[in-house]
Amino acid sequence: MDKVSSDCPYPGCFFCVMKEGNPSKRRASILKFFRELPSQDDDGQVLSISGLWNTTMAHPNDPEFIELGIFECMAALIWKGLKNRCWLSHDQNICIPYYAAHIIGSYTMNMEEFAESAVHAGVIPALVELLRGRLTWVEQRVAVRALGHLATYASTFPTVASHGEILELSIQLAMSSPGNSLFALLPIC
Repeated sequence: MDKVSSDCPYPGCFFCVMKEGNPSKRRASILKFFRELPSQDDDGQVLSISGLWNTTMAHPNDPEFIELGIFECMAALIWKGLKNRCWLSHDQNICIPYYAAHIIGSYTMNMEEFAESAVHAGVIPALVELLRGRLTWVEQRVAVRALGHLATYASTFPTVASHGEILELSIQLAMSSPGNSLFALLPIC
C-alpha cells in the first residue's frame, strides 16, 4: 500500500489493506497480510480476524481470499493458539482460533472447490486438534461445523474420513455440550 492511514493504530491491518483502491496492489497486500499474520504478535489482531470473519459471512462464495491463502493463514493461527499459550492469553487472542475455524467452515459450506482448497491447505489436522478439546467446547463446536462442511463433498470426504476419531469426538461433544445440560434445566411446557 502506498498510503497508510495515520488514524489507524494498527498500520497494515486487514482494514487498511482492504482500503487499497488499486486491485493489483490490494491483492498483493492481502496475500502479504495472510502470509505474515500468523507470525505476528501485534495487539489488535483479533480486530483484523473479526473483520475477516464478517467479510467471510457476507461473501462465503467469493474466491478472492481462497486464492490468496486464507486457509493456510487460518490453519496456522489455529496451530499458534494451540501451541503458544502465552500468545493465546494476550490481548483478545483467545478468540482467534474460534474465528479461524469459523472462517474455514463458512468458506467451505457452499463450494466444493473451496473445500478442496482447504483440505490441500492442511486445515483438517488443526480442526481435529480443536475438536479434541485442546481449547474450549466453543472451539470444539465450530471445528465440528467446519469438518462437517468438509465431509459433505465427495472429493473431500475421504480425507475427513481418514481421521477416524472425528465421529467419536463429535458424538462425545454432542452428548457433553453445555447446551445439552441447559435443556435438562428447562421446564417442560
